[in-house]
Amino acid sequence: MDRPQQTVVRYLSEAKASEDALVRVLQSQIAITPSGSYRSALETHLEQTREHSARVGERLQELGEGSNSLRVVVGVWEELLGQSLALTKTPFDLLRGTSGAEKVLKDAKAVCATEALEIATYAAIEHLARRVGDDQTVTLAASIREDEEQMLQRILRELPTLADAVADIEIDCKQAQGAAGIP
Repeated sequence: MDRPQQTVVRYLSEAKASEDALVRVLQSQIAITPSGSYRSALETHLEQTREHSARVGERLQELGEGSNSLRVVVGVWEELLGQSLALTKTPFDLLRGTSGAEKVLKDAKAVCATEALEIATYAAIEHLARRVGDDQTVTLAASIREDEEQMLQRILRELPTLADAVADIEIDCKQAQGAAGIP
């Protein structure tokens, strides 16, 4: 494999590790998110993220990376790091905010940031692959980027409802306490 293609492979490997880590993060977020349209969006994204990881993994194997023993060891460590991230993040997720609604809103904001990073990652892979003439990777990266853009838009549409839930609990409760003379 020539050096330009190695660059594409390196970025694909990073994208796969990110997708694998995101699976665990989404699982922890789903666990604390009440039923409703936002939870449904997270569940859909979890399925999509697993699919993205598998598709990127298949492409890496097609490029000969699945058989590289050093890459396999690095992949195992990346997987373990991703699991560790999710496990250490869960207690912090539970401590965020003062209500369940606020935790969910803060998680939604974090999902938006993650989606933006994924969009940038796949846009970069798409461009790099185009530069080296790797049309299969261009198609893969463009397809995943489009999925990520759609998910970002879906989460952005959920934010007003999630913010309203926080307002209903946090703001209205404090105003009611103030009106009742409760500090």
